[in-house]
Amino acid sequence: MLRKGGNEAILYFGEETARALDDYIEERKAKVTYSQNSPMFLSLQNKRISVRAMQMLVQKYASIAVPLKDISPHKLRSTYGTLLYQNTGDIYLVADVLGHKDVNTTRKYYAAIDESQRKRAAKAVVLRDKDE
Repeated sequence: MLRKGGNEAILYFGEETARALDDYIEERKAKVTYSQNSPMFLSLQNKRISVRAMQMLVQKYASIAVPLKDISPHKLRSTYGTLLYQNTGDIYLVADVLGHKDVNTTRKYYAAIDESQRKRAAKAVVLRDKDE
């Protein structure tokens, strides 16, 4: 995968995504010529889909799935980063996956201490046993 700024990166994903991509690629092979060097997503004219077109597709299908929310590709990325941090607690992993060069950028957006963390912290330290 080519990231913003021209940096190349390996993209990892789960089995569900792999199956969906395999199905999509098989469908593409049946309709048009396909090679590993061709663009992944094509327009109806069989040309590389633009960034703006992808944004519009995400917004279109997100508005069908969740009509009361305004969802953009950036919001999906942000949600992914938040869930990844909540599930791993590893800010360095989140920074790497999101392609942040400086972990402080990631920390600023994903590792802010919230009220529930403060409450958990208050209960985490026990000064003496209840029996004493």
